[in-house]
Amino acid sequence: MTHSHFQSDPGAFQQLFASSPDPAWIIDNNRFVDCNAVAVRALGYASRDELLNLHPSKLSPPIQPDGSESYAKAQSMMAIAKEKGVHRFDWTHAKADGTYFDAEVTLAMVGIGGRQVIYCTWRDITERKKFEASLHESSRRFHDLVVSTDGVVWEGDAITFVFNYVSANAERMLGYPVTDWLKPGFWADHIFVEDRDYAVQYCVACTGRLENHDFEYRFVAKDGRLVWLRDIVRVVEQDGKPRWLRGLMIDITAQKMVEQKMLASQELLRDTARHKQTILDSMADGVITINAEGVIDSFNQAASNIFGYAAREVMGHNIAMLMPEPHRSHHDEYLKQYLNSGKSFEVGHVREVQGQRKDGCLFPISLSVSQLEHAGETTFVGLMRDISQQREDEAEIRRLAYFDSLTGLANRRLLMDRLKQAMLDSARTARHGALMLLDLDHFKLLNDSQGHLTGDLLLQQVAARLTDCVREGDSVARLGGDEFVVLLTGLSATDHEAVIDTESVANKILLAFEPHFELQGYARVSTASIGIVLFMGERETKDELLKKADVAMYQAKAAGRNNARFFDPDMQEMALAQTEFENDLRVGLAQEEFLLHYQVQVDGKGAVTGVEALVRWNHPKRGIVAPAEFIPLAEETGLILPLGQWVLETACLQLAAWATEPRTAQWTMAVNVSSSQFAQADFVAQVDAALRKSGANPWLLKLELTESMLVKDVEDVVIKMTAIKSRGPSFSLDDFGTGYSSLFYLKRLPLAQLKIDQSFVRDLLTDPGDAVIAATIVTLGHSLGYKVIAEGVETLAQRDFLASIGCDAYQGYFFGRPVAADLL
Repeated sequence: MTHSHFQSDPGAFQQLFASSPDPAWIIDNNRFVDCNAVAVRALGYASRDELLNLHPSKLSPPIQPDGSESYAKAQSMMAIAKEKGVHRFDWTHAKADGTYFDAEVTLAMVGIGGRQVIYCTWRDITERKKFEASLHESSRRFHDLVVSTDGVVWEGDAITFVFNYVSANAERMLGYPVTDWLKPGFWADHIFVEDRDYAVQYCVACTGRLENHDFEYRFVAKDGRLVWLRDIVRVVEQDGKPRWLRGLMIDITAQKMVEQKMLASQELLRDTARHKQTILDSMADGVITINAEGVIDSFNQAASNIFGYAAREVMGHNIAMLMPEPHRSHHDEYLKQYLNSGKSFEVGHVREVQGQRKDGCLFPISLSVSQLEHAGETTFVGLMRDISQQREDEAEIRRLAYFDSLTGLANRRLLMDRLKQAMLDSARTARHGALMLLDLDHFKLLNDSQGHLTGDLLLQQVAARLTDCVREGDSVARLGGDEFVVLLTGLSATDHEAVIDTESVANKILLAFEPHFELQGYARVSTASIGIVLFMGERETKDELLKKADVAMYQAKAAGRNNARFFDPDMQEMALAQTEFENDLRVGLAQEEFLLHYQVQVDGKGAVTGVEALVRWNHPKRGIVAPAEFIPLAEETGLILPLGQWVLETACLQLAAWATEPRTAQWTMAVNVSSSQFAQADFVAQVDAALRKSGANPWLLKLELTESMLVKDVEDVVIKMTAIKSRGPSFSLDDFGTGYSSLFYLKRLPLAQLKIDQSFVRDLLTDPGDAVIAATIVTLGHSLGYKVIAEGVETLAQRDFLASIGCDAYQGYFFGRPVAADLL
């Protein structure tokens, strides 16, 4: 077929060819025989006559000096198109001025005038190539985000083609679990048989040449569907040889279906405009055509989806209705200026603009505009795509990378970047900066008793209050858990003034914590301990500053919490000792260095009725360590949970052993339970397990709870106590009178005993207030049907006074010190 033949036989296809917004060619007999005006302009030629009858390889940079390899590659691409009907591939195009650019080429076999020719279109994908390169480079860095996208990220061995990593989307997209993908031969075995040789051989060839590749093939899903995949593959070399393959699989089945529809409809395009619209409506991109006055002539379905208008609502109206101000008011002026001068920033370029939907909201669009001339009439074709999701994804990538998802504050990574910059600025300006590490007091107890949802609400409110306490140029970050950091910059050049300014901010933060936090209808008082370190320039590393602030924060906790402390070098040694002590505690639990001592409890007649189990630590270097030294640390670190369970199980075993001796068979065993231990969801099951494992009589087990536990979730406390009591054990309320429990809650608890705290017993003979409190506790306990026991009884006079006010039982050094079981 010759060029003159096309000129003498124009038809609907020729009109579509000439009016295509993309560059287009007709290839017959391996030669260009026709091209549209868009192609001539895009390649920088003066006229299309310069291009006709060239072999396609002439528009590619020569791989070899004689051009033979470029020729062979072009021949191969055309052969694939003839075999498959449609072939899309990436190509390096040459312009008239000798420059090159990347293009996505589509070859489609069409019938015209009884001949089968190749219809070729292409699109400049230079920006896409840059984006793909950027995507490959950053995919490892943002792996957790990539997993949430529609594509499948994978990595495999470049020699064996066995996957060593496949993202979870593989199962959602193709049905096979990730474990199947990691099996040798899995990928090749599930490629559709007609595409298998091509896909494998192409991948092997490109990998061997260390060429990144981008190819398409059909894959058999687990449910039998054929899924078109686009595989974008990067070859990672080692010592000049391919070592790893990293890729992104994208489901392009819908795109392929559109291509098939377009191919099947090409003959219909010559008959009616209705068929043209059908094809346009099947496109994923919006297509709008306007005349020289800016009036909309056509509006495909994708454009309707993008803008929210039906085609009938916009046809015949000015395109400016789809634009926001000020572009809406000035569009006609821009259009006239272009028609008069031929100069426009939009025509012939892909750019990002704002569109306005029917509901008035604005959104970003990727837009390319082409100009067509037909029968003396000018038509502009706009090809557009809504890129709102792309912009949202970019914003989400940045948010996940630099901000805490719960509070919206800067995360550790962004904080470290800001700290580095603050240190550089400090060195340049010779002004101090300050780093404040803030830790919430008793936050773990809140999480254990009220749940993580309540804890998260507190963290969010803390973040808001901290943000209100600092200047605009300062930073607030969340390191993780209940730790926050405040970074102050631009402080005074003198040490004294910098300390005063920093202390002022710390006091402001502490005051901001005084109002109650509202947590799901529950008013909660929460305090913070703040560690502060000043810095000047880069005398210390970022990590050293954080460590010093951490030491200072623990100094604030040691000073009673709810206060701030500046870093003191002397505290560093204490912090190291504390860390060593914590490590010893963990080792002690693992190596069973703990033991139980027992202190007798007697009735009014002086007869032993039971004991209280008291834990001791037999430290290999320090000897016997008292509970007051290690219990607070166990509470702080969470080690109280395994320690408390060990105490419960060991006490039950001793209770079972005493059951075999007549003297001790009816003794009760009192065991202290920490608030963290009791707050565990499976605490009832833990008690059951200890009793079942030991064989102890449950009616002789007495669990001692502290009054502070009652200010938490009283409903949960009552439910657990009732469940445990139904199994036999009883409850004693320890340290009664030292807490803040409500009598309303107290009467609801299934208690058997109140214990008068030793702080009231110690001075009850000399302090009338303590005597009145002890008598009140006895009266209150008896009125509620509880027995009353006093602890810390050290003299006969104390015992006699307690007996005179009706106390039922006693415990203390007067009756016996805590000793090992075999000494009782």
